Formats: sequence, C-alpha cells, structure tokens
Amino acid sequence: TTIDIGKNGRMLYINQLPIYLGFPTVESKGQLFIATADYKQVLQPILTPQAFKERPGIRRIVVDAGHGGKDSGARNDAYGLLEKNLTLDVARRLKALLERAGFEVVMTRDSDVYIPLAQRPKVANRAKADLFVSLHFNAAGSTSASGFESYALTPQHQASSKYPRPTSRDAKRYPGNDQDPWNALITYHLERALVQGLGGPDRGMKRARWSVLKDLECPGVLTELGFVSHVETAKKLCTPVFRQKLAQSLYEGIVAYRKRLQRIQ
Repeated sequence: TTIDIGKNGRMLYINQLPIYLGFPTVESKGQLFIATADYKQVLQPILTPQAFKERPGIRRIVVDAGHGGKDSGARNDAYGLLEKNLTLDVARRLKALLERAGFEVVMTRDSDVYIPLAQRPKVANRAKADLFVSLHFNAAGSTSASGFESYALTPQHQASSKYPRPTSRDAKRYPGNDQDPWNALITYHLERALVQGLGGPDRGMKRARWSVLKDLECPGVLTELGFVSHVETAKKLCTPVFRQKLAQSLYEGIVAYRKRLQRIQ
C-alpha cells in the first residue's frame, strides 16, 4: 500500500487513487499531520477496517438507478443519451451479475418511472439492505471533462468536497453517518474497480450529502459513471459492450468490498 500526501491540501492518494480529505494537512517542525477525523474516517476504514466493531453484512443489495420518468437527468442530444436510460440499463446488468453470484438484489426502480429522492433510501431501509449503490452519469459545460468519481456521505462537522471549509450547517448528523467507516470502504473499492476496469481519468473518492445517502440505515455510495457531455465517452455509452463493462467493474468493486469485510476478524 502506498500513501502519497502533500502539505496544506485536502487530497491524499492511496495506491494512486485520489481521496478528498475533510481538512487540509498541516506541516509543523518538518512533520506532516492530518486531522484525527481524517485518520478515523479515511485511513482506518480503508486500511484497517478491523478497528471498527459491528461489521455489516453483505447479502442484500439495493441498486438505485438514478433519475427516471419526468426526471431525465443529464443528456446528450447529439448521441440520443439520457441519464435515466443509462442508469437503468447498467443497473439491470449489475443486478444480473450480482444475482448470479448469490446476492439478493432489490431495485429502487426497474422501469422508466419517477421515484422521489426521499423514497429511495426508504426502499433500502424497508428491505433491510446491507448495501445501497446509486448509479448516475455526469454532464459538464466543458466537453473536455471526463472520468469517474464516487461519493460517500460527508461525515458530521466536515465540509463536502466541493466546499473549502466547514460551516455551521455541517454540524448536523444524519442517520447515514452511523455507517461512516463502511461508506468510505465501499466508495474506495467501487472507485478503484471502475478505474482498474475501464481506465481513467480517476476523479477520486469524494464526499457529499446527497439526499439518497443521508437517511440510509446501511452503508451507501453514489457513483458517477462518466460524462455524457464528453464525446468519446458518449460514443462508448452507445454500445452495450461498454455498458456491460461498467456493470462488471461495479460488480468487482462490490465483491472486493465483500472480501475485505470477510477478512475482518
């Protein structure tokens, strides 16, 4: 395992995978320090998850195909791509792979219907799920933006990755924060598997308080599977072979997470 870290920044690399920290590092008397919160909520969950008690199960998985119905999500009209269709296609492919391996799978939606954001974690909680995986695709004003990024719920008292520092609003704790160590572990393994399976760019493991993650009673992750606004990515997304590769990489990330849990004594 290699760890690379710079001074006065919020980025740390584990095995070259970029991970956004909650707080910047600090240099003092020739030594580099990271916040205790980042040690407990980034390094320990990924490197020594056995430090945490009450290991979660990993049998029943909720796959959440983002958007749907009246909410089309990101789009690329030139290639006829709608995020809601892409997420459902990849979700169905992932479901088939997981079920073949013996997992139970519950879908938040299995057709082109609108599911309010607040209802999606409720599906997982009612099902007593062991894991929640929400699938999305990005779009950007710049057609050069590309790559994968995966999000865990932001821990209490920390700023989400896109904000420079915490504010009073970040003091609120959500039910999903009870799973902070496992949120970090699944997010790391999912992002790593996507980049290993499909190449980069690797936009890293990030933190955000997405609605679908806040109220979960199980570990959860939201992953962005590429930019529909990026021409080369859009061309690939038109092909079933590439969408199957996305599903396969997600599956391998979940299996890696399961193996890590099973090694914890």
